[in-house]
Formats: sequence, C-alpha cells, structure tokens
Amino acid sequence: MRINPYLYFDGRCAEAFALYARVFGGTPTLLPSDAQPASADDAAPAPERILHAHLEARGQTLMGSDVPPGVALPPDPHAFVSVDVDSDAEAERIFAALADGAEIRAPIAESFFAHRFGMLVDRFGTGWMVLHAKAC
Repeated sequence: MRINPYLYFDGRCAEAFALYARVFGGTPTLLPSDAQPASADDAAPAPERILHAHLEARGQTLMGSDVPPGVALPPDPHAFVSVDVDSDAEAERIFAALADGAEIRAPIAESFFAHRFGMLVDRFGTGWMVLHAKAC
C-alpha cells in the first residue's frame, strides 16, 4: 500500500508542480485534461488544465490535478490523501471503513484509469482517495 498527498488547483497545477520539482527534485509527469476519453457529459476539452500530475522525489510521491474549467475547487479540503492499493478487495475494504459518517464525493467504482476509485471526506474532515490503478 502507498499513501500519498493529492493536491487540487484551479488552473495552476502545472505551475505548482514545476515549483515543487525545483524545491524537492525530480521531474513531474503531467497528463493534460484532454487526454481523458470524452463523454457526452464532459465540458469542452481544456488542454491547459492538468488531469493528473505526478512527482517522484527522494522516494516520495506527490500528486495533483486541476479542477475542470468552470468547476469550483471542491469545498475544503483542497488536498486529499491518496491510498493506492493492489486489489479491488483492499480498495473496497478501505473505502467502506472510511465511509462511515463520511461525505462521499465519488462512490467506489471502476473508471477508465482504475479498477476501483472512490473519493470521500471522512467524518473528521480529512479527504481520501482510494485507488486500485490500472496498468499504464
């Protein structure tokens, strides 16, 4: 299991990760928002926005993304803890345990990037993302 901070930005993710790379070392990997498969519900592509940023520095991982254009930053917290696990069962177990009394932001389910992904703010106000990623 890996536990990593996940940060949200309103159009400044690439700029922030450039700074974090200078401060902490490493080279950020930036996936533009137009890399996401389009659906009928999606807004117009925004290639200047970052769908996912990933920075490995000194054995640590920092992740983040921009919110879509026209979407406000989520209410506090603007940073989440990402828990990356190796099985659907472990993702579902952790999500269910954290969900007691939580505000569910994204129910645990399969997505284009994950076998399981879910997002919630627990009853203590901590943001959590639970992920069993698909191979890239």
